[in-house]
Amino acid sequence: MKIKRVVLVMFLLTFFSWVVFSQDIQWKHLSTKTGDLQVPNDGKEQTSSIVCDIDKDGVNDFVISERTMAPSVVWYRCSDKGWDRYVIEANPLHIEAGSDFVDIDGDGDMDILMGGDYQSNEIWWWENPCPDFDPKVPWARHTLKSFGNNKHHDQIFGDFNGDGKPELVFWAQGDKTLYTANIPVHPADTGEWKFTPVYTYNDDSQMEQRGNYPSFKAINEHEGLAMADIDSDGVLDVIAGGRWFRHIGNNKFTENIIDAGYAFSRAAAGQLIKGGRPEVVLVVGDGVAPMMMYEWKNGTWVSKVLIDSVDCGHSLKILDFNGDGNMDIWNAEMRLNGGNPHSKNRLLLGDGKGNFKEMNISEGFGLHESKIADLDGDGDYDILGKPYNWDTPRLDIWLQNGTGEIISKRAHSFNKPVGLELYTLRFEFKKNVPATIEKVKNFGFKEVEVSGYYNTDPKEFKKLLDKNGLKTTSMIFDYGRLLNDLENVVKEAKLFGAKTIGCGWIPHNGKFSFADAEKTVKDFNNIGQKLKDAGLSFFYHPHGYEFVYDHDVTLMDYIMDNTKPELVSFQLDLFWVLYSGVDPLWFLKKYPARFTSCHLKDLRSGIDGISTGTAPDVTSVALGNGKVNFPAFLREAAKLGITKYYIEDEAEDAVDHLPESLKFLESLK
Repeated sequence: MKIKRVVLVMFLLTFFSWVVFSQDIQWKHLSTKTGDLQVPNDGKEQTSSIVCDIDKDGVNDFVISERTMAPSVVWYRCSDKGWDRYVIEANPLHIEAGSDFVDIDGDGDMDILMGGDYQSNEIWWWENPCPDFDPKVPWARHTLKSFGNNKHHDQIFGDFNGDGKPELVFWAQGDKTLYTANIPVHPADTGEWKFTPVYTYNDDSQMEQRGNYPSFKAINEHEGLAMADIDSDGVLDVIAGGRWFRHIGNNKFTENIIDAGYAFSRAAAGQLIKGGRPEVVLVVGDGVAPMMMYEWKNGTWVSKVLIDSVDCGHSLKILDFNGDGNMDIWNAEMRLNGGNPHSKNRLLLGDGKGNFKEMNISEGFGLHESKIADLDGDGDYDILGKPYNWDTPRLDIWLQNGTGEIISKRAHSFNKPVGLELYTLRFEFKKNVPATIEKVKNFGFKEVEVSGYYNTDPKEFKKLLDKNGLKTTSMIFDYGRLLNDLENVVKEAKLFGAKTIGCGWIPHNGKFSFADAEKTVKDFNNIGQKLKDAGLSFFYHPHGYEFVYDHDVTLMDYIMDNTKPELVSFQLDLFWVLYSGVDPLWFLKKYPARFTSCHLKDLRSGIDGISTGTAPDVTSVALGNGKVNFPAFLREAAKLGITKYYIEDEAEDAVDHLPESLKFLESLK
């Protein structure tokens, strides 16, 4: 009886927490139908949408395409009063769904890419003119493909070969081929790019594999793209066509079947069940069919029906919507040709074990190629609703717990002194230590974080810092020295006048394990106590490998929860947290009292979601030129009282990045 009562209590607690959570969220609905937004154009076939920060102000903007009238591509710039409409492409253009964005030309801002529909064999990209924007002046358009047959439904950028740079992968339905291409060194001057087939199919073989599956599969050609590190080798894989593709070198991929019989046209992947491989979710974009989740079990993919019937579920994303550490699924249905009057815009809130609770956001709206993202800069998820041909021209936005007004992007509050992590100039130190330290002074830095002496005696290194007016406010030491040579570590810290001592790497073989985390907690608490006794404070600098799941928890959470706050604090490196697939702002808010310093480092766009703790040097870019949302993060960090910030840049040419990074931070003041 006791067991039954416990189960009943747990069920009731779960049920009531779900009800409370559902009631707490309020959605503010904005629409072109009520004059909140300007319509994209007068056309009736809206095809693709993109959400990204186009003007580099720290708040997302969005782009809409329409394929029957001009202007065919417009972007909505977030302002203090709402969204202002700008023209990207003034001419009519036959654009298909499934576009993407990345910094194509390497100048630090987001460029956009779109493919031609059934009437076109072309793919184009538009060069972002940031900061020279004019609502009526179109962007420069470049054609990167004009061969083969028509239709390109879905493109995606990602680092699929592990070289630290994004590649393009796209479907060419007319060619029945999935292609990949490297971004040229000078893309604006290159013309057409070089393409390599990843996978080619034919209709007859596909129908044979489908066998006696339901009729919806006959109307769904290969569409949909997603990416995830399926095999945990530290490199992103491509998910497409009921398969996943692993790069094996020389732009070649191996085909691995998830479910070859299903012609699902929307795909997403993420850690819906903690531990093991990421799960894959597939659903149809056109037609009526179940939503399926695939879990890797005992060497095979096992399917599970999540929703029995989805009607044209063309919008799909996996994310942690409610910040509980469990991944959720967002899916929205179309109203193709006006049908599906009860279309759903919904969330499936996960428990980390493969179970979900459904929460409806809206009903009766036609959402095609729509997006879930933070649209107003307040740190929570909103919905951009875009129909294809239902009630067009039309746009809808649902703001979660609506701000009432758009967060001001210009009210930046970051005005803290910024130091330099000297590892940034490691290549310069190898050439000349005294000259490099003088460069640090000439850049205008007053504070530094020291993590090595570059074959220089510590006392001599300290003299060079003093000579150049540089104060050491933080030092990072090797884990082994902190365990076995702490007495000398303390002496060196006091020599340099540093009050905070950190550890930047936990030794481990292969994948970071629960046993590694248990040992780390014990060691860190002991080190923290000894340093506290010596009048110093201790912190740990995560690198991302700690975010793997074990024992139903991320090992980073385990370390955070089991180290003593009075003995162990943390340094948040924006690059490494984001590189591991975790939002730095969300992580900062999750543990608001545990971080005492930050490494300001930016991640090249198109690089995402690898928990390895290692990355090619080229993935580091000057601040403001990559994926990190610095304005939003720094506003929150300043609000939480964090006072120590250090620029770190691991690129080989970091010395050339520093002036740009400093200028960017100055612009935020």
